[in-house]
Amino acid sequence: MDEEIRELLGEEIKTEIRNLSTLESGSKEKSTAIEDLAKLYKLRIEETKNEWDFSEKYDAREGDIQLKKDQLEEQVKDRYFRLGVEAASIILPLIFYATWMKRGFRFEETGTYTSTTFRGLFNRFKPTKK
Repeated sequence: MDEEIRELLGEEIKTEIRNLSTLESGSKEKSTAIEDLAKLYKLRIEETKNEWDFSEKYDAREGDIQLKKDQLEEQVKDRYFRLGVEAASIILPLIFYATWMKRGFRFEETGTYTSTTFRGLFNRFKPTKK
């Protein structure tokens, strides 16, 4: 419908321009026709401006939506990365402690701690942050 109105407006402007040549110069009818033509042309200019404004706003909205989607994706990636780092900061020390405890308990089988390394580390084996 909007396209149809634009076409009708364009046809009316063309018709008015053609009719101007048939009217006498300086007559009241010609000046009225010129005023009507100016009004129609202003209407067409306003319609074009409205289309451009709508297009710009639509594009800006689409850009904002895409930006928010990109930000959300980055936040999700960042969240998973942080979760992975936190998990590694818990799991890696536990693996380290388990390895040294296993070696230390081998020394315990004999009833003595012969390794000075294990003796010094044994007091520090606490899976907590300092």
